[in-house]
Amino acid sequence: MNIIKKMFIRNVIGAGEKGDKGIGRKAKDNKSGLCGFYYGYDGTIGRNNYSYDIKKQDGVTVFEYQSLEHEDLGEMKKTVGDGLCEKLNEIYLKYRVAEWDGFSRYNTEICDGAGFSLSLYFNDGKSVYAHGSNAYPERYRDFIDKVKSLLDPLRDELLEEARAKKIEGGINGKLQSVLFCIHQYGSFGSDEYKFMIMRQSIRNDNFEVKVKAPSLEFFPEKEVSVYTSAPDDKIPFDKMQEIIEKYDLVKWYGYDKHSEDSANREWFQISFGFDDGFHLNAMGSKPPENYCEFRNEFIKLIAETVKNVKI
Repeated sequence: MNIIKKMFIRNVIGAGEKGDKGIGRKAKDNKSGLCGFYYGYDGTIGRNNYSYDIKKQDGVTVFEYQSLEHEDLGEMKKTVGDGLCEKLNEIYLKYRVAEWDGFSRYNTEICDGAGFSLSLYFNDGKSVYAHGSNAYPERYRDFIDKVKSLLDPLRDELLEEARAKKIEGGINGKLQSVLFCIHQYGSFGSDEYKFMIMRQSIRNDNFEVKVKAPSLEFFPEKEVSVYTSAPDDKIPFDKMQEIIEKYDLVKWYGYDKHSEDSANREWFQISFGFDDGFHLNAMGSKPPENYCEFRNEFIKLIAETVKNVKI
């Protein structure tokens, strides 16, 4: 290996990393079989933190998924066959994960980024543990891709089951806050709407409406900007909730679907908060059921409310 290549490896690959690289090539594969598995991902920006946990409970193998992004869905776990651990064991052997035992590294040159934590448990009572912050062992990316291709379908099943339970439970609280945004793109149009409205007990300056709508579809002016404190009795929270329930928006819970032609569509986002802690969130450029009817009636109500707030 020439001197330039050595310098590149030393100064670029793994630059800023400190800590223990683990056992390395002297490690021997554990042949007793995998009986437990944990992988956690920590994204330091936003709420992209999640974990997969597989372990024996009362003699059966249980898969549990946790995510800050979906913490409102509560506990998500299901019983799975022993074959899942067998498949994970094959991945463990293929990528020589035994070499990672004791890996504990971090990168001093990256403040944000991401981290991981990995634990594997075997039938003979031994384990492999590795974790890092913006630092990863060899073959990590390929290993995680294989793990996710195996576990993500189970995650999706849990999310769909939890979402169905939320929808079945319906809306039981009183509307407290509204976030409704629309952006039109390309040939669809260029209108933009942003409504952020809440009760005064949540925020004093509780009424914000921003509109840039050349179409003049709902507002008489192309641009509207209102940011003020409005008494709750001037904001028709009850009528807003009636519209939400009229079009059965609870079925939109967790909706996030996009059109193949998003560059020429209307994108929307809603987040409605209720006094029992329930939040109804949805977004996308592929309209869900009753979207157009809801959109038109709700924005017309907001336009009327702007007039009343200004008085």
